[in-house]
Amino acid sequence: MQEYESILRGNLTESRYDHVCAVSTCAGELADLHGLDRGKAELAGLLHDYARDLPADDLLRIGRARKLITCKIEEQLPVLLHGPVGAILIEDELGINDAQVLEAVALHTLAGPAMGKLAQVIYIADLIAEGRDFSAIGYLRNTARENLNEALLECIASTIGYCLERRWIIHPQTIEAWNFYSYGNREEGI
Repeated sequence: MQEYESILRGNLTESRYDHVCAVSTCAGELADLHGLDRGKAELAGLLHDYARDLPADDLLRIGRARKLITCKIEEQLPVLLHGPVGAILIEDELGINDAQVLEAVALHTLAGPAMGKLAQVIYIADLIAEGRDFSAIGYLRNTARENLNEALLECIASTIGYCLERRWIIHPQTIEAWNFYSYGNREEGI
């Protein structure tokens, strides 16, 4: 992991580097609590924002070239591509081809239906890691320690609520994730 840390120090701002280290630590702790591979969780946490500081033009260029753009929202807000672009770059530039790690990096911002457990941990850890501070943070951290499925649903709800409060666009993939996990948590369904 040390070789990746030095690459990240060169590619990310200092505050973003601190964030990825915090997410890595949080993801490792959640992996231990929920019976997942700690090493994979820490690696995915460390690399999740690999493409976050790329300029919008680069995100769009790579997104178009690799057919990662799924809707007009990504054209309007290229930063939303940093997860899928990051997964591609991690594979191409770092030679990491672990499907779980790549999925976790690709889905850490928008979530998605039927995510693997590692992807769920990284999505949650990105929201609750040290350095994050908002009114529901304590509740989300406690929930993540106790029940990963409930924490995932609560984190998706928190993200959607945050966007709604600001009258921001909500990506359809996040809505699909909400519907997928929300439906699974209801007795009667929709």
